[in-house]
Amino acid sequence: MILISCKNCQKVYTKEDYSEFKCERCGHTVRRRVKNTIQTSLALVITSLLLFVLAMIYPMMEITEFGIKKESTIFQGVISFINYGDYFIAIVIFTASIIIPLVKLLVLLFIFVSLWIKTPFSNKTKLKLYHFIELIGKWSMIDIYVVAMLASTIHLGEIFNIKGGVAATAFACVVVLTMIAAHKFDTRIIWDERRKN
Repeated sequence: MILISCKNCQKVYTKEDYSEFKCERCGHTVRRRVKNTIQTSLALVITSLLLFVLAMIYPMMEITEFGIKKESTIFQGVISFINYGDYFIAIVIFTASIIIPLVKLLVLLFIFVSLWIKTPFSNKTKLKLYHFIELIGKWSMIDIYVVAMLASTIHLGEIFNIKGGVAATAFACVVVLTMIAAHKFDTRIIWDERRKN
C-alpha cells in the first residue's frame, strides 16, 4: 500500500500502486508526479530570460514634456534617481527590477539543471531555494506598479505625459511567466532517484 496526494486539493489516498485516477474531492487527475513538469517549467524560465533581456534593453517609460519625448530604460531610471540624490528609491528599483527577477530566473534554472547533473547541494538546500523564490516573487512587480500609477495619474497632453514603454510589457511577462514556472514545477521530483548518469 502507498500514500499519494492530490496536487490540487491535497487530499491523501491509500492505493495499491501509482496508476492515475480522478480525485474524489476536486476531480483533478492524480499522478505520482505532474506530467512534463520540468520541461514546462524550464521552457517558461528560458522564455522569461529572453524577455528579461528585452526588458533591460528597451524603454520602461516614455515621458512627453512640452512636446519632447524622452525614453528611459530601467538602468537609466536608477541612474536618474542617483543623480537626483534619491539613493533609497534607486536601490529599491534596482533590487526589485533587476536583482530579484534575475536571481529568481537563475535559481530556478539551477534547480532544473541540477536534476540532470551532479551538484554539491543537498535536496533540502534545493527545496529551500525554491521556497525562497516563491517568497520573493511578488516583489518583482514594483516597477510595473510605479509605471502604471504614473501613467494613470499624469495626463496633460503634450505638456506632460507618461506612458509605459515596450520594456514594461516584457517585464510584466517575465514576472508572470516566472511565477507560472515556479507554480508548475512539482517539487517532489527533487526527492526522486534522479536521471543522473
